[in-house]
Amino acid sequence: MNKKVRNLIISGVVLLVLVGVLLLLLFLPQDSSGEEESSATSSAITTTSVELFNRETEELTEISIENEAGSILLHQEIQGEGDEQESVYSVDGLDGIDQNTEASSLFSTLDAINASQLVEENPADLAKYGMDTPRATITIRYSDGTENVLLLGDTLPTGVGCYGMVNDDPNVYALTSSISPYAELVLTDFVDTTIIETWTAPEDSEATAPEIRSMTVVGGALTETIGDTPFSFEMGEYNEDLASYGMSGSTWVITSPVNASLHTENTQELRDAVNGLSASDVAAIHPDEAMLAEYGLDDPYTVVDFNRDGEDFHLDIGASDGSGNRYVMTDGKDVVFVVAESSLPWISIDITKMFSSILYLPFIDDVSQVDLMLNGETYSFEMELAEPEEPEEGEEAEEPSLGRVTYNGQELDLDNYRTMYQFFLLAPAEDLNLDGATGELIASITYHYHDDPDRTDTIEFYQISDRRVALGLNGDISFTSRIAYITRLEQNLEKLLNGEEPDLDY
Repeated sequence: MNKKVRNLIISGVVLLVLVGVLLLLLFLPQDSSGEEESSATSSAITTTSVELFNRETEELTEISIENEAGSILLHQEIQGEGDEQESVYSVDGLDGIDQNTEASSLFSTLDAINASQLVEENPADLAKYGMDTPRATITIRYSDGTENVLLLGDTLPTGVGCYGMVNDDPNVYALTSSISPYAELVLTDFVDTTIIETWTAPEDSEATAPEIRSMTVVGGALTETIGDTPFSFEMGEYNEDLASYGMSGSTWVITSPVNASLHTENTQELRDAVNGLSASDVAAIHPDEAMLAEYGLDDPYTVVDFNRDGEDFHLDIGASDGSGNRYVMTDGKDVVFVVAESSLPWISIDITKMFSSILYLPFIDDVSQVDLMLNGETYSFEMELAEPEEPEEGEEAEEPSLGRVTYNGQELDLDNYRTMYQFFLLAPAEDLNLDGATGELIASITYHYHDDPDRTDTIEFYQISDRRVALGLNGDISFTSRIAYITRLEQNLEKLLNGEEPDLDY
Protein backbone atom coordinates (compact mmCIF):
# COMPACT_ATOMS: atom_id res chain seq x y z
CA MET A 1 0.00 0.00 0.00
CA ASN A 2 1.25 3.49 -0.79
CA LYS A 3 2.58 5.17 2.35
CA LYS A 4 0.68 8.40 1.72
CA VAL A 5 -2.59 6.54 1.24
CA ARG A 6 -2.01 4.57 4.42
CA ASN A 7 -1.36 7.78 6.37
CA LEU A 8 -4.56 9.32 5.04
CA ILE A 9 -6.55 6.26 6.15
CA ILE A 10 -5.01 6.41 9.62
CA SER A 11 -5.78 10.17 9.86
CA GLY A 12 -9.39 9.52 8.90
CA VAL A 13 -9.79 6.88 11.56
CA VAL A 14 -8.32 9.20 14.19
CA LEU A 15 -10.73 11.97 13.13
CA LEU A 16 -13.73 9.67 13.53
CA VAL A 17 -12.58 8.68 17.00
CA LEU A 18 -12.17 12.33 17.98
CA VAL A 19 -15.68 13.17 16.73
CA GLY A 20 -17.09 10.31 18.79
CA VAL A 21 -15.24 11.52 21.89
CA LEU A 22 -16.51 15.07 21.32
CA LEU A 23 -20.12 13.92 21.09
CA LEU A 24 -19.67 11.87 24.23
CA LEU A 25 -18.34 14.91 26.07
CA LEU A 26 -21.19 17.09 24.82
CA PHE A 27 -24.13 14.87 25.72
CA LEU A 28 -22.89 13.10 28.83
CA PRO A 29 -23.10 15.34 31.92
CA GLN A 30 -19.77 16.13 33.55
CA ASP A 31 -19.02 14.15 36.75
CA SER A 32 -17.14 16.43 39.14
CA SER A 33 -15.79 13.44 41.07
CA GLY A 34 -13.82 12.34 38.04
CA GLU A 35 -14.83 8.71 38.55
CA GLU A 36 -15.43 6.64 35.44
CA GLU A 37 -18.87 5.23 34.78
CA SER A 38 -19.17 1.48 35.16
CA SER A 39 -19.32 -0.38 31.87
CA ALA A 40 -22.25 -2.32 33.33
CA THR A 41 -24.46 0.76 33.52
CA SER A 42 -23.22 2.73 30.52
CA SER A 43 -22.75 2.10 26.86
CA ALA A 44 -21.10 4.03 24.09
CA ILE A 45 -23.15 6.91 22.74
CA THR A 46 -24.72 6.44 19.32
CA THR A 47 -24.60 9.16 16.71
CA THR A 48 -27.66 8.20 14.67
CA SER A 49 -31.28 9.30 14.98
CA VAL A 50 -33.51 7.04 17.04
CA GLU A 51 -37.24 6.74 16.33
CA LEU A 52 -39.18 6.80 19.61
CA PHE A 53 -42.65 6.58 18.09
CA ASN A 54 -44.45 7.42 14.87
CA ARG A 55 -48.23 7.79 14.31
CA GLU A 56 -50.45 9.57 11.82
CA THR A 57 -51.45 13.04 12.99
CA GLU A 58 -55.12 12.23 12.51
CA GLU A 59 -54.82 9.43 15.08
CA LEU A 60 -54.04 11.85 17.91
CA THR A 61 -57.04 12.82 20.04
CA GLU A 62 -55.52 14.41 23.16
CA ILE A 63 -52.27 15.82 24.44
CA SER A 64 -51.75 16.55 28.11
CA ILE A 65 -48.81 18.50 29.51
CA GLU A 66 -47.89 18.51 33.17
CA ASN A 67 -45.14 20.76 34.51
CA GLU A 68 -44.46 23.09 37.42
CA ALA A 69 -47.02 25.59 36.10
CA GLY A 70 -49.85 23.01 36.18
CA SER A 71 -51.70 20.86 33.68
CA ILE A 72 -52.82 21.59 30.13
CA LEU A 73 -55.18 19.39 28.14
CA LEU A 74 -55.54 19.80 24.37
CA HIS A 75 -58.03 18.11 22.06
CA GLN A 76 -58.10 17.36 18.34
CA GLU A 77 -61.38 16.57 16.63
CA ILE A 78 -61.42 15.44 13.01
CA GLN A 79 -64.43 16.84 11.18
CA GLY A 80 -65.64 16.11 7.68
CA GLU A 81 -64.48 13.46 5.24
CA GLY A 82 -62.18 13.23 2.26
CA ASP A 83 -61.05 16.54 0.88
CA GLU A 84 -63.40 18.31 3.31
CA GLN A 85 -61.71 16.79 6.35
CA GLU A 86 -60.22 19.25 8.82
CA SER A 87 -58.88 19.26 12.36
CA VAL A 88 -60.50 21.37 15.05
CA TYR A 89 -58.42 22.11 18.14
CA SER A 90 -59.47 23.16 21.62
CA VAL A 91 -57.77 23.72 24.96
CA ASP A 92 -59.46 23.14 28.31
CA GLY A 93 -59.83 26.36 30.28
CA LEU A 94 -59.91 28.63 27.23
CA ASP A 95 -63.66 28.60 26.64
CA GLY A 96 -64.65 31.89 25.03
CA ILE A 97 -60.99 32.85 24.49
CA ASP A 98 -59.52 33.22 21.00
CA GLN A 99 -56.73 30.69 20.52
CA ASN A 100 -53.58 30.83 18.43
CA THR A 101 -52.04 28.05 16.33
CA GLU A 102 -49.92 26.59 19.14
CA ALA A 103 -52.27 23.62 19.64
CA SER A 104 -52.13 22.77 15.94
CA SER A 105 -48.34 22.97 16.06
CA LEU A 106 -48.21 20.65 19.06
CA PHE A 107 -50.30 17.93 17.39
CA SER A 108 -48.24 18.22 14.19
CA THR A 109 -44.94 17.94 16.08
CA LEU A 110 -45.85 15.18 18.54
CA ASP A 111 -47.24 12.73 16.00
CA ALA A 112 -43.73 11.35 15.50
CA ILE A 113 -40.70 11.78 17.77
CA ASN A 114 -37.14 11.00 16.81
CA ALA A 115 -34.29 11.46 19.26
CA SER A 116 -31.16 12.93 17.77
CA GLN A 117 -29.26 10.12 19.51
CA LEU A 118 -29.13 7.72 22.39
CA VAL A 119 -27.28 9.33 25.31
CA GLU A 120 -27.03 6.42 27.76
CA GLU A 121 -28.55 3.00 28.09
CA ASN A 122 -30.24 2.24 31.39
CA PRO A 123 -28.34 4.85 33.43
CA ALA A 124 -28.00 4.19 37.15
CA ASP A 125 -28.18 7.90 37.95
CA LEU A 126 -31.17 9.62 36.32
CA ALA A 127 -30.63 12.79 38.33
CA LYS A 128 -27.68 13.89 36.22
CA TYR A 129 -30.07 14.17 33.28
CA GLY A 130 -32.89 15.76 35.26
CA MET A 131 -34.93 12.63 34.68
CA ASP A 132 -35.46 11.71 38.35
CA THR A 133 -37.97 14.57 38.51
CA PRO A 134 -38.69 15.51 34.87
CA ARG A 135 -39.49 19.11 34.01
CA ALA A 136 -42.55 17.99 32.09
CA THR A 137 -44.62 14.93 31.30
CA ILE A 138 -46.33 14.90 27.92
CA THR A 139 -48.96 12.25 27.27
CA ILE A 140 -50.18 11.69 23.71
CA ARG A 141 -53.43 9.73 23.40
CA TYR A 142 -54.77 8.11 20.24
CA SER A 143 -58.12 7.18 18.78
CA ASP A 144 -57.44 3.47 19.38
CA GLY A 145 -57.12 4.02 23.16
CA THR A 146 -53.33 3.72 23.31
CA GLU A 147 -50.91 6.41 24.43
CA ASN A 148 -47.28 7.44 24.48
CA VAL A 149 -45.68 9.22 27.43
CA LEU A 150 -42.73 11.53 26.87
CA LEU A 151 -40.63 12.77 29.81
CA LEU A 152 -38.51 15.92 29.40
CA GLY A 153 -35.41 16.50 31.51
CA ASP A 154 -32.59 19.03 31.65
CA THR A 155 -31.35 21.09 28.74
CA LEU A 156 -28.48 19.52 26.81
CA PRO A 157 -24.95 20.85 27.50
CA THR A 158 -25.04 22.42 24.03
CA GLY A 159 -27.87 24.67 25.23
CA VAL A 160 -30.12 23.31 22.47
CA GLY A 161 -32.61 20.46 23.01
CA CYS A 162 -33.09 18.42 26.17
CA TYR A 163 -32.77 14.95 27.63
CA GLY A 164 -35.82 12.72 27.35
CA MET A 165 -37.30 9.31 28.02
CA VAL A 166 -40.31 7.58 26.53
CA ASN A 167 -42.81 5.14 28.05
CA ASP A 168 -41.07 2.28 29.90
CA ASP A 169 -37.86 2.58 27.90
CA PRO A 170 -35.04 2.88 30.52
CA ASN A 171 -32.71 4.68 28.12
CA VAL A 172 -32.05 8.44 28.03
CA TYR A 173 -32.15 10.20 24.67
CA ALA A 174 -31.20 13.60 23.30
CA LEU A 175 -34.31 15.37 22.00
CA THR A 176 -34.31 18.15 19.44
CA SER A 177 -34.87 21.87 20.02
CA SER A 178 -38.43 21.59 18.67
CA ILE A 179 -39.47 19.50 21.70
CA SER A 180 -37.57 21.21 24.53
CA PRO A 181 -39.76 24.39 24.72
CA TYR A 182 -42.84 22.30 25.48
CA ALA A 183 -41.49 21.72 28.99
CA GLU A 184 -42.22 25.37 29.84
CA LEU A 185 -45.66 25.72 28.26
CA VAL A 186 -48.43 27.39 30.27
CA LEU A 187 -52.11 27.81 29.46
CA THR A 188 -51.73 31.42 28.32
CA ASP A 189 -49.28 30.32 25.61
CA PHE A 190 -52.30 29.08 23.66
CA VAL A 191 -54.12 32.45 23.69
CA ASP A 192 -54.26 34.54 20.52
CA THR A 193 -52.37 37.78 21.21
CA THR A 194 -54.31 39.81 18.62
CA ILE A 195 -56.07 42.71 20.35
CA ILE A 196 -57.21 44.66 17.29
CA GLU A 197 -57.33 42.82 13.98
CA THR A 198 -54.93 44.25 11.41
CA TRP A 199 -56.85 46.42 8.97
CA THR A 200 -57.05 45.36 5.35
CA ALA A 201 -58.74 47.26 2.57
CA PRO A 202 -62.14 45.86 1.53
CA GLU A 203 -62.32 44.15 -1.81
CA ASP A 204 -62.72 46.51 -4.77
CA SER A 205 -61.64 49.39 -2.52
CA GLU A 206 -58.83 51.83 -3.23
CA ALA A 207 -58.59 52.82 0.43
CA THR A 208 -55.06 52.80 1.86
CA ALA A 209 -56.07 53.35 5.49
CA PRO A 210 -59.12 52.76 7.66
CA GLU A 211 -61.72 55.46 8.16
CA ILE A 212 -61.33 56.79 11.71
CA ARG A 213 -64.74 58.32 12.38
CA SER A 214 -64.11 59.27 16.01
CA MET A 215 -61.69 58.81 18.90
CA THR A 216 -61.81 59.65 22.61
CA VAL A 217 -58.89 59.35 25.04
CA VAL A 218 -59.10 59.87 28.79
CA GLY A 219 -56.20 59.78 31.24
CA GLY A 220 -52.51 59.12 30.74
CA ALA A 221 -50.34 62.18 30.24
CA LEU A 222 -53.49 64.19 29.48
CA THR A 223 -54.28 64.37 33.20
CA GLU A 224 -51.33 66.74 33.69
CA THR A 225 -53.10 69.43 31.64
CA ILE A 226 -56.82 68.65 31.41
CA GLY A 227 -57.42 66.20 34.27
CA ASP A 228 -60.19 63.71 33.53
CA THR A 229 -61.59 65.79 30.67
CA PRO A 230 -61.63 63.65 27.51
CA PHE A 231 -59.66 64.47 24.41
CA SER A 232 -62.10 63.76 21.56
CA PHE A 233 -62.19 64.27 17.83
CA GLU A 234 -64.50 63.17 15.07
CA MET A 235 -64.51 63.04 11.32
CA GLY A 236 -65.39 66.34 9.67
CA GLU A 237 -65.56 67.60 6.12
CA TYR A 238 -62.54 68.34 3.96
CA ASN A 239 -62.67 71.02 1.29
CA GLU A 240 -60.08 70.50 -1.43
CA ASP A 241 -60.69 74.02 -2.74
CA LEU A 242 -58.84 75.40 0.28
CA ALA A 243 -55.63 74.08 -1.26
CA SER A 244 -55.82 76.88 -3.83
CA TYR A 245 -55.20 79.32 -0.97
CA GLY A 246 -52.27 77.42 0.43
CA MET A 247 -54.47 76.10 3.26
CA SER A 248 -55.70 72.64 4.10
CA GLY A 249 -58.65 71.87 6.32
CA SER A 250 -58.30 68.87 8.59
CA THR A 251 -60.48 65.85 7.95
CA TRP A 252 -61.12 65.69 11.73
CA VAL A 253 -62.34 68.25 14.23
CA ILE A 254 -61.66 68.30 17.96
CA THR A 255 -64.81 68.39 20.09
CA SER A 256 -63.19 68.20 23.56
CA PRO A 257 -61.63 69.84 25.52
CA VAL A 258 -61.89 72.59 22.88
CA ASN A 259 -63.50 73.02 19.48
CA ALA A 260 -60.75 73.14 16.88
CA SER A 261 -59.27 71.46 13.85
CA LEU A 262 -57.14 68.40 14.50
CA HIS A 263 -53.43 68.65 13.73
CA THR A 264 -53.18 65.88 11.13
CA GLU A 265 -49.40 65.38 11.34
CA ASN A 266 -49.03 65.43 15.12
CA THR A 267 -51.94 63.00 15.55
CA GLN A 268 -50.89 60.61 12.80
CA GLU A 269 -49.44 58.15 15.33
CA LEU A 270 -52.71 58.04 17.30
CA ARG A 271 -54.66 57.16 14.18
CA ASP A 272 -52.13 54.72 12.75
CA ALA A 273 -52.12 52.76 16.02
CA VAL A 274 -55.69 51.56 15.37
CA ASN A 275 -54.63 49.81 12.16
CA GLY A 276 -53.85 46.77 14.30
CA LEU A 277 -52.58 45.96 17.78
CA SER A 278 -50.97 42.80 19.15
CA ALA A 279 -49.62 41.82 22.55
CA SER A 280 -46.17 40.47 23.29
CA ASP A 281 -47.57 38.21 26.01
CA VAL A 282 -50.69 37.27 27.96
CA ALA A 283 -50.72 37.99 31.70
CA ALA A 284 -54.04 36.39 32.64
CA ILE A 285 -57.33 34.98 31.38
CA HIS A 286 -60.73 35.41 33.00
CA PRO A 287 -59.29 37.88 35.56
CA ASP A 288 -61.17 38.41 38.83
CA GLU A 289 -61.42 41.71 40.71
CA ALA A 290 -58.20 41.11 42.62
CA MET A 291 -56.31 40.48 39.39
CA LEU A 292 -57.79 43.56 37.74
CA ALA A 293 -56.54 45.63 40.66
CA GLU A 294 -53.11 43.98 40.44
CA TYR A 295 -52.79 44.95 36.78
CA GLY A 296 -54.17 48.47 37.27
CA LEU A 297 -57.26 47.70 35.22
CA ASP A 298 -59.84 48.37 37.95
CA ASP A 299 -59.00 52.06 37.46
CA PRO A 300 -57.21 52.21 34.08
CA TYR A 301 -54.35 54.59 33.46
CA THR A 302 -55.76 55.43 30.03
CA VAL A 303 -59.09 54.64 28.34
CA VAL A 304 -59.39 54.73 24.55
CA ASP A 305 -62.57 54.52 22.46
CA PHE A 306 -62.58 54.79 18.69
CA ASN A 307 -64.67 53.98 15.65
CA ARG A 308 -62.87 52.33 12.73
CA ASP A 309 -64.85 51.86 9.54
CA GLY A 310 -68.10 52.00 11.49
CA GLU A 311 -67.02 49.48 14.16
CA ASP A 312 -66.56 50.59 17.80
CA PHE A 313 -63.49 49.58 19.81
CA HIS A 314 -62.63 50.07 23.49
CA LEU A 315 -59.24 49.74 25.23
CA ASP A 316 -58.38 49.87 28.93
CA ILE A 317 -54.68 50.50 29.50
CA GLY A 318 -53.51 49.66 32.99
CA ALA A 319 -50.32 49.68 35.03
CA SER A 320 -46.75 49.33 33.80
CA ASP A 321 -44.99 46.00 34.23
CA GLY A 322 -41.72 47.82 34.92
CA SER A 323 -40.17 46.64 31.66
CA GLY A 324 -41.62 49.09 29.16
CA ASN A 325 -44.99 47.37 28.80
CA ARG A 326 -48.57 48.02 29.94
CA TYR A 327 -51.41 45.67 30.83
CA VAL A 328 -54.29 46.05 28.38
CA MET A 329 -57.84 44.74 28.03
CA THR A 330 -60.38 45.22 25.27
CA ASP A 331 -64.11 44.61 25.05
CA GLY A 332 -65.06 41.12 24.00
CA LYS A 333 -61.81 39.50 25.15
CA ASP A 334 -61.63 38.34 28.78
CA VAL A 335 -57.84 38.49 28.65
CA VAL A 336 -55.17 40.70 30.21
CA PHE A 337 -52.59 41.38 27.50
CA VAL A 338 -49.03 42.66 27.85
CA VAL A 339 -48.33 45.37 25.26
CA ALA A 340 -45.24 47.47 24.59
CA GLU A 341 -45.75 51.11 25.56
CA SER A 342 -44.33 52.07 22.16
CA SER A 343 -47.49 50.57 20.62
CA LEU A 344 -49.76 52.67 22.87
CA PRO A 345 -49.29 56.33 21.81
CA TRP A 346 -52.51 57.30 23.61
CA ILE A 347 -50.79 57.14 27.02
CA SER A 348 -48.42 60.02 26.26
CA ILE A 349 -50.54 62.61 24.43
CA ASP A 350 -49.40 66.23 24.58
CA ILE A 351 -52.70 68.08 24.21
CA THR A 352 -50.94 71.29 23.12
CA LYS A 353 -49.81 69.51 19.94
CA MET A 354 -53.13 67.93 19.04
CA PHE A 355 -54.95 70.90 17.54
CA SER A 356 -54.26 72.76 14.33
CA SER A 357 -53.10 76.36 14.76
CA ILE A 358 -55.71 77.33 12.14
CA LEU A 359 -58.81 78.15 14.14
CA TYR A 360 -61.43 78.36 11.41
CA LEU A 361 -61.42 77.83 7.62
CA PRO A 362 -64.55 79.03 5.81
CA PHE A 363 -64.18 78.69 2.04
CA ILE A 364 -63.95 82.08 0.39
CA ASP A 365 -66.60 81.37 -2.25
CA ASP A 366 -69.12 80.49 0.48
CA VAL A 367 -68.69 83.83 2.28
CA SER A 368 -70.84 86.82 1.34
CA GLN A 369 -69.36 89.38 3.74
CA VAL A 370 -66.53 89.76 6.26
CA ASP A 371 -66.82 92.28 9.10
CA LEU A 372 -63.48 93.20 10.63
CA MET A 373 -63.58 95.06 13.95
CA LEU A 374 -60.34 96.71 15.08
CA ASN A 375 -60.04 99.03 18.05
CA GLY A 376 -63.77 99.73 18.11
CA GLU A 377 -64.17 100.45 14.39
CA THR A 378 -65.81 98.01 11.95
CA TYR A 379 -64.79 97.47 8.31
CA SER A 380 -67.22 95.51 6.14
CA PHE A 381 -66.10 93.76 2.95
CA GLU A 382 -68.94 92.70 0.63
CA MET A 383 -68.18 89.74 -1.64
CA GLU A 384 -70.02 89.00 -4.91
CA LEU A 385 -69.87 85.80 -6.92
CA ALA A 386 -69.20 85.71 -10.65
CA GLU A 387 -71.12 83.25 -12.78
CA PRO A 388 -68.81 80.70 -14.46
CA GLU A 389 -68.53 80.30 -18.19
CA GLU A 390 -70.88 77.90 -19.92
CA PRO A 391 -69.36 74.42 -19.91
CA GLU A 392 -68.46 72.69 -23.13
CA GLU A 393 -70.44 69.66 -24.17
CA GLY A 394 -69.76 66.72 -21.86
CA GLU A 395 -68.21 68.87 -19.11
CA GLU A 396 -69.75 69.62 -15.72
CA ALA A 397 -70.73 73.19 -14.87
CA GLU A 398 -68.39 74.96 -12.45
CA GLU A 399 -69.64 76.52 -9.22
CA PRO A 400 -69.78 80.33 -9.01
CA SER A 401 -66.58 81.84 -7.58
CA LEU A 402 -65.56 85.14 -6.04
CA GLY A 403 -65.66 87.88 -8.67
CA ARG A 404 -65.86 91.22 -6.88
CA VAL A 405 -65.18 92.70 -3.40
CA THR A 406 -66.19 96.18 -2.25
CA TYR A 407 -65.61 98.31 0.82
CA ASN A 408 -67.88 101.33 1.34
CA GLY A 409 -68.97 100.93 -2.28
CA GLN A 410 -65.38 101.03 -3.55
CA GLU A 411 -64.12 97.96 -5.44
CA LEU A 412 -60.91 96.44 -4.08
CA ASP A 413 -58.13 94.68 -5.97
CA LEU A 414 -59.26 91.03 -6.02
CA ASP A 415 -55.78 89.51 -5.65
CA ASN A 416 -54.95 91.77 -2.73
CA TYR A 417 -58.21 90.85 -1.03
CA ARG A 418 -57.56 87.13 -1.53
CA THR A 419 -54.26 87.58 0.31
CA MET A 420 -56.06 89.52 3.06
CA TYR A 421 -58.66 86.75 3.35
CA GLN A 422 -55.87 84.22 3.68
CA PHE A 423 -54.48 86.29 6.54
CA PHE A 424 -57.92 86.21 8.22
CA LEU A 425 -57.72 82.41 8.10
CA LEU A 426 -54.30 82.50 9.75
CA ALA A 427 -55.80 83.70 13.05
CA PRO A 428 -53.54 81.51 15.23
CA ALA A 429 -54.61 79.16 17.99
CA GLU A 430 -51.12 78.73 19.44
CA ASP A 431 -51.80 77.53 23.00
CA LEU A 432 -54.74 76.33 25.07
CA ASN A 433 -56.41 78.92 27.28
CA LEU A 434 -56.71 76.48 30.18
CA ASP A 435 -57.23 79.27 32.72
CA GLY A 436 -60.08 80.80 30.72
CA ALA A 437 -58.33 84.19 30.67
CA THR A 438 -60.11 87.12 28.97
CA GLY A 439 -59.69 90.87 28.81
CA GLU A 440 -60.65 93.78 26.60
CA LEU A 441 -62.13 92.85 23.21
CA ILE A 442 -59.71 94.43 20.71
CA ALA A 443 -60.61 92.69 17.44
CA SER A 444 -63.05 90.32 15.78
CA ILE A 445 -63.59 88.74 12.37
CA THR A 446 -67.20 87.87 11.46
CA TYR A 447 -68.17 85.74 8.45
CA HIS A 448 -71.56 85.88 6.66
CA TYR A 449 -72.67 83.31 4.07
CA HIS A 450 -74.39 83.28 0.70
CA ASP A 451 -76.52 80.21 1.36
CA ASP A 452 -77.65 81.24 4.87
CA PRO A 453 -77.88 85.02 5.40
CA ASP A 454 -78.86 84.56 9.05
CA ARG A 455 -75.77 82.57 9.95
CA THR A 456 -72.58 84.18 11.24
CA ASP A 457 -69.30 82.86 12.69
CA THR A 458 -67.06 85.16 14.69
CA ILE A 459 -63.46 84.91 15.86
CA GLU A 460 -62.83 87.22 18.83
CA PHE A 461 -59.55 88.52 20.26
CA TYR A 462 -59.18 89.65 23.89
CA GLN A 463 -56.01 91.31 25.15
CA ILE A 464 -54.77 89.52 28.28
CA SER A 465 -51.26 91.03 28.47
CA ASP A 466 -48.89 93.26 26.54
CA ARG A 467 -47.81 90.26 24.47
CA ARG A 468 -50.72 87.82 24.50
CA VAL A 469 -54.33 87.67 23.37
CA ALA A 470 -57.04 85.13 24.10
CA LEU A 471 -59.09 84.09 21.11
CA GLY A 472 -61.83 81.68 20.13
CA LEU A 473 -64.72 80.97 17.83
CA ASN A 474 -68.29 81.98 18.61
CA GLY A 475 -67.68 82.76 22.26
CA ASP A 476 -65.60 79.67 23.01
CA ILE A 477 -62.39 81.44 24.02
CA SER A 478 -60.22 78.32 24.22
CA PHE A 479 -56.85 79.54 22.90
CA THR A 480 -54.15 82.15 23.33
CA SER A 481 -51.76 83.68 20.84
CA ARG A 482 -49.16 86.40 20.34
CA ILE A 483 -50.48 89.93 19.97
CA ALA A 484 -48.19 90.21 16.93
CA TYR A 485 -51.05 88.87 14.80
CA ILE A 486 -53.23 91.88 15.73
CA THR A 487 -50.37 94.27 14.99
CA ARG A 488 -49.93 92.76 11.52
CA LEU A 489 -53.72 92.74 11.00
CA GLU A 490 -53.80 96.54 11.50
CA GLN A 491 -50.92 96.99 9.04
CA ASN A 492 -52.50 94.71 6.43
CA LEU A 493 -55.83 96.54 6.66
CA GLU A 494 -54.06 99.77 5.84
CA LYS A 495 -52.24 98.15 2.90
CA LEU A 496 -55.45 96.65 1.50
CA LEU A 497 -57.32 99.97 1.60
CA ASN A 498 -54.32 101.67 -0.05
CA GLY A 499 -54.28 99.19 -2.95
CA GLU A 500 -51.22 97.30 -1.70
CA GLU A 501 -50.72 93.57 -1.13
CA PRO A 502 -50.99 92.47 2.53
CA ASP A 503 -48.10 90.64 4.24
CA LEU A 504 -48.77 87.12 5.51
CA ASP A 505 -45.80 87.08 7.89
CA TYR A 506 -46.08 88.27 11.50
